[in-house]
Amino acid sequence: MKRIKQQQRAQLQTVLNNAASMTAARQEPRRHHLVPRFYLDQWTVAGRVQVTDLQKRRHTFTVRPEQALIETDYYRIHEGMVGGGSPVAWESWLSAVEGAAAPLLPAVCADGLEALPPEEQGQFLQFIAVQVTRSRNYRLQGRWMLGAGYYQLWELDRPGAIAAHLERNGAAATLEQVSALGAYFQRSVEDPWSAAFSPELDMYASMHAANALVRTLAERTPVTFCTETPLLTTDEPVTLLAENHGDLDSPHSGWHAAPIIAMPLGPHHVLALFRRDMPAVDKSRPLSRWDTLELNRALIGNAHRHVVSLPGNRLAARLYVPDIKPPMRVRTIRTSDGQTFRHATPLRRWSEELDAPRRPVAFWWPSVLPAAPAPPSTSEQWETERRLYYKG
Repeated sequence: MKRIKQQQRAQLQTVLNNAASMTAARQEPRRHHLVPRFYLDQWTVAGRVQVTDLQKRRHTFTVRPEQALIETDYYRIHEGMVGGGSPVAWESWLSAVEGAAAPLLPAVCADGLEALPPEEQGQFLQFIAVQVTRSRNYRLQGRWMLGAGYYQLWELDRPGAIAAHLERNGAAATLEQVSALGAYFQRSVEDPWSAAFSPELDMYASMHAANALVRTLAERTPVTFCTETPLLTTDEPVTLLAENHGDLDSPHSGWHAAPIIAMPLGPHHVLALFRRDMPAVDKSRPLSRWDTLELNRALIGNAHRHVVSLPGNRLAARLYVPDIKPPMRVRTIRTSDGQTFRHATPLRRWSEELDAPRRPVAFWWPSVLPAAPAPPSTSEQWETERRLYYKG
């Protein structure tokens, strides 16, 4: 562990030095990919990929991969806020993660993740984790929790609740303070992106969450499968697979308990990360047309806005997918012993939909799922639970 931390510190310093060099040379990248360019390249034909915009009536177009899923300054932070002062430190870190993963992708497709040396397995898992924590949905959830979610969890819509909340936190509940905080929550409810969340906090949250998620992914069994028909991918390519994608109350939810986590590696390869207690599957069996269609339904339901496919493939424009939902919902949960608590439940496009995908890729699923692991509440409990759950 000490050696790993030393390597991480050395890697971070290299990233900061590279960012400082770009700033000094006035060569800061401004056009940032929401998913890596080398990943989009896998869906390229004759130098172009196909993109479908789910928020613009399925508008579908082809574009060079270097111009696909681009947003100006998406990862830019404020100058002087991170060691070295460069505003492209986050983009530099992402480039380092992508640079380590890019040459490994062909081997993961051909031979599987477990064929790589342990250090390279870790690099590729870090790349997968970063695709989760860099995403627009992940960043939107953070803002929602600091705005609309906070407002709902504390029930601040009740008369006098904001003043009482200020007093509990040691602040003066003046009319001006109450009005200002009330106006802030009103804005954040109407527009979650307006919540007070600095790009530096975005960066730190993304990096720390990715490092934590890598440990969870490493506890799973990775298998690469081929498909008979083409896969789609999206601006949120890492997808939790469920028995019923519409069920908000399943114990098999979240990154620690999802039976399977899937990420397309290209139009004809998908990496499936199975919870370790799941029964073994036939690793050589390709996904049939029906398997691939059901998996594509799950993948497109994970999209925030954009779907990427092979040029000429019309599935993304034709396949039904519900409209995007709010990032989370506060619900009152009643336990078996009669207690109640407030819970912020993440939502996806298929949440609470009657025709949501069920057990996508049927041969990946046992007739009865093993009991879901209990969700941890602290890092220490997670380590203990993980050792017990995977004992033997």
